[in-house]
Amino acid sequence: MASGMPPVKYQLITLQGGLDLVTPTLSLPPGVAKDATNFEVSITGGYSRIPGYERFDGRPNPSDATYSSMTVADASGLTVGSTIINSTNTVSGVIIVIDGLSIFYTKVVGGGFVLGDTVYLGATPVTTVTAFGATASVSNSQLTYYSYLAAEQYRADIQAVPGSGPIRGVVYLHAADVYAWRNNAAGTAMAIYKSSASGWTLVPLGYELQFDTGSAEIFEGNTITGQTSGATAVVTRVAVSSGTWTAGTAAGYINFASVTGTFSASENIRVGGSTKAHAVAAQAAITLNPNGRVECVIDDFGGGSKIYGADGVNYGFEFDGTVYTRIRTGMTTDTPNHVVVHKQHLFFSFANSVQFSGISDQYNWSPIIGAGEIAMNDVVTAFLVQPGNQSTGALAIYTDDNTSILYGTSSANFQLVSFNIGTGAKAYSCQNINASYSFDDRGVINMATTLNYGNFDSASLTMNIRPFIQQHRTLVTASGVNREKGQYRVFFSDGTALYVTLSNGQYLGTMPMQFTNAVACMAEGEKADGSETSFFGSTNGYVYRLDAGTSFDGSAIPANLTLVFNAIGSPRLLKRFRKASLEVNGNGYAEFAFGYDLAYGSTDVGQDANVNYASNLATAYWDTAYWDNFVWDGRTLAPTEVEVKGTAENIAVKIASNSAEYQAFTINTAILHYTPRRGLR
Repeated sequence: MASGMPPVKYQLITLQGGLDLVTPTLSLPPGVAKDATNFEVSITGGYSRIPGYERFDGRPNPSDATYSSMTVADASGLTVGSTIINSTNTVSGVIIVIDGLSIFYTKVVGGGFVLGDTVYLGATPVTTVTAFGATASVSNSQLTYYSYLAAEQYRADIQAVPGSGPIRGVVYLHAADVYAWRNNAAGTAMAIYKSSASGWTLVPLGYELQFDTGSAEIFEGNTITGQTSGATAVVTRVAVSSGTWTAGTAAGYINFASVTGTFSASENIRVGGSTKAHAVAAQAAITLNPNGRVECVIDDFGGGSKIYGADGVNYGFEFDGTVYTRIRTGMTTDTPNHVVVHKQHLFFSFANSVQFSGISDQYNWSPIIGAGEIAMNDVVTAFLVQPGNQSTGALAIYTDDNTSILYGTSSANFQLVSFNIGTGAKAYSCQNINASYSFDDRGVINMATTLNYGNFDSASLTMNIRPFIQQHRTLVTASGVNREKGQYRVFFSDGTALYVTLSNGQYLGTMPMQFTNAVACMAEGEKADGSETSFFGSTNGYVYRLDAGTSFDGSAIPANLTLVFNAIGSPRLLKRFRKASLEVNGNGYAEFAFGYDLAYGSTDVGQDANVNYASNLATAYWDTAYWDNFVWDGRTLAPTEVEVKGTAENIAVKIASNSAEYQAFTINTAILHYTPRRGLR
């Protein structure tokens, strides 16, 4: 550098803080975003383009797709999409790419072709296998695209839940099964479907038989017989809603999956040769009214975890994946909206009324055994059990504008205390992660912060994105958490979402998302291996697996990130920008566009177009299952050098991606190279 010339300086920008739409630019750290979509605040630092989501019905996941490659003697008779087989019909695959004599295929059955195999299309031989692998080197970009094509083959097999309208509810049970509620094709009833290896299967709801004057207990697995009618059924559940067996006053409902004959009103119900109870009426098939919004919790009153739910148009229910039991509370209109299990009581809400069952007796709602009612001053919108043990935990009961806390362990000592007047929660927005979070008219609320800030906007964690909150406060449809990422998530009917990232109780930032498919309801849980999984039902009748794959169910993920205008500490000093270096990490090949705005985006200053950059990142592993589908000595962290040029008082860095193929990636830091120039005149 010539003598007397100012030296090149460097500024390290740590990407952190999330989106801020209201704070003045000069008051913000340079790593804060002033615009963002489909980037999330990473709990380990930086901003990450989010993973995708993919349709789900129990068949193989698109994101788990693999492919193989081989060289053939003549590829002229083959076409993309065709199913190829060997001579003994023991090996098959679907072609996704033909590149000269190289064939890439997926959905492999039978272990794979062998050298010299004759390749058939149906009964017609078309070529032979001459080698494994491709005839020419394949770039990382191409390999990434081929993975996408393989995923598309699996995606095409996965179907919507049968019926019409949106998904009405979804739940994940026993670390294995997903259940979804949807109206039937005519919209006259609601049905439940279970995921399976062959797709969605209808869950039969079975029958129920009302009984009274029960004098000897009937057990699950008993065969009951009508003394007069001769009808028989095998008992799957007995719900005693009042009285006791010992007093001969037990009354309630008996469930069974199928029945032979028809029970008669007023006949005796017998097991073996003994009369156990008295039938009130003939058995009735269990059906569900349409158009409910199903809310579920999973808990255990004994006998294993079961789903307890409410939907606003039917009785509350218990469901173990096979047996569906309607729960009667005695309310005149017995269609609860919200549900929770607390202190071994089952709670339902009916507008302003909160009803709870007897202790450890989810079917019995008689005050004699400890059931009761709590009157609220407004319509209940949500329940949320607060952190604590059986003796100290409490229950938050929300309305739209107020929060109350229920202390105590039973009707003998329950005490309702007003916690915060003016701050409540929208329905389906409440979650526990490191504390209790909800979405209020002011935005995302941590219950602890309301103690310090009351019902003012300052109580909201998302005060710095107030314009977004004002546009979406009436659109909440669902919420969830991702504990691995430290995120509370809330979803809206227009397809948007907010991801709020937290670490050890500290707020790290919020970013907005824009999905192609709106979230109508959501469920989450742990898989058998302990890892997290989440599902959402959408308005198009599909159930999707969240945080999976590289696309929005096959469509590109449009993501953009613009940092605040950065004056590098000197807002009136011109700088000549020379270069930048981005620290990028991820587990797969990715491309993104880098750009920048100078001088507040002024048209008086030349603004360069965005430039695409590739990041060859891949987990280091050796995949022995399929030849040519591996990476050896990969990198998960690398700097990406990008060009920057121009002179201005400030710069706003921009990053964008729009792809259905690339894995999620994280931008951790940016280093700006610049030379100070003169002051602005």
